[in-house]
Amino acid sequence: MPHTWTQALNAYSYRFDLRRFADAEQYPGWFLCHSDDGSRDDTMKFEDHFREHARQNIEPWLEVVYWKMYILPMARDILTRHVAERLIESHITANHLWVACTRYLNDPTGQNFDDFRVFLIAGQQIALAATFPAFMCPDRYPMIDNVHVAQWIGHCMEGHNAVDPAGPQLVPHVHHGGLNMGDFEFMQAWMKWCRHIAGKLTRRTKVCWRARDVEMAVFRAWGGRHDPHPALPLNPLAL
Repeated sequence: MPHTWTQALNAYSYRFDLRRFADAEQYPGWFLCHSDDGSRDDTMKFEDHFREHARQNIEPWLEVVYWKMYILPMARDILTRHVAERLIESHITANHLWVACTRYLNDPTGQNFDDFRVFLIAGQQIALAATFPAFMCPDRYPMIDNVHVAQWIGHCMEGHNAVDPAGPQLVPHVHHGGLNMGDFEFMQAWMKWCRHIAGKLTRRTKVCWRARDVEMAVFRAWGGRHDPHPALPLNPLAL
């Protein structure tokens, strides 16, 4: 019954306005993207914008940091500023980031991911760094987050695993205070599962599903802060 997945993807909404970044004036010509409805189409345009410019310019990387944190008004300016300062202090260029992230895309080991992650953020958190593989290669890589994805998996994984026991299996995350490098296997299991589900949905619908689209549907299905969880059902997809 893939229609529940299609409904969730069509209902995906992540509104954003990069013009609201407190330091936007320091980056002329950047931090201009915005979307009043946060639709999949607008989000894909923002992904395209990143891929077009990120190899040569550091600003698209900072735009994605701000976008990722947009639903947290008290944190989005602070974290974007901290990442910018970290890159400047460490003399990290856009090419450094692009090459390191590409190395992980081509060989998704924990070491390659960590080598990329530490360019961006101190500590062990992984959700921010995991955003960039999804922007660079959304066909194969989903995003993760501490709330929507992690909680949906914890709530729904048994039913989805049970209908396809021979396929990739979702696993619970370890660190409930926030995803960190100890949850790398959780992230890899999620990645493989999203690719598997994308293949099923592509065969059963008129849409070419990406791993990122599966994640978008899960994000929407879990719902917002004031919704019952999950807010939308996603039917388990047997073979």
